[in-house]
Amino acid sequence: MAQPAAKAYHRTTVYLTDEQRQWLRRAAAKAQLAGLTVSASDLIRLALSRLQEQVTEKQLHKELAEHVLAEAELYPGRAKRGLPTR
Repeated sequence: MAQPAAKAYHRTTVYLTDEQRQWLRRAAAKAQLAGLTVSASDLIRLALSRLQEQVTEKQLHKELAEHVLAEAELYPGRAKRGLPTR
């Protein structure tokens, strides 16, 4: 009988705002100071797990479009990748 494939993490690249990156680093550092051996990746995976559990696909699409449109006002370079319709 074949052995089940081992689960593994996969490296990916994400782009964060300065504020998001700073918050992520502070949150991971504070957790480590409290004795938790965690990383920024652990925090990101927690956030994604919660998002998957709490938001329907329809809600996600609506909120994501709103977020991208609002973000494009602060970060004009975002619009170069295309914007969703309202």
